Amino acid sequence: MNSEKNYKSLLLLIGWLNASFALVFFQLFFGIMAICMGIVLRSDYYEKKHGLILIIVGIIAGIAGWILNYLYL
Repeated sequence: MNSEKNYKSLLLLIGWLNASFALVFFQLFFGIMAICMGIVLRSDYYEKKHGLILIIVGIIAGIAGWILNYLYL
């Protein structure tokens, strides 16, 4: 049970880091990785709320990163 909590918190950390990196670097890759982490959290760890929020933020961060990249390059 304790290792499951450690993996869940690790997935949350990696997912949020990917979502934040999607604003600046490689928007497609990091945005998709954040979405995948959200899907894994929803299906395997039964974190419906965190998973859904991470999926939505991954999509928004990827799109916002593309827009920022287009405007500043």
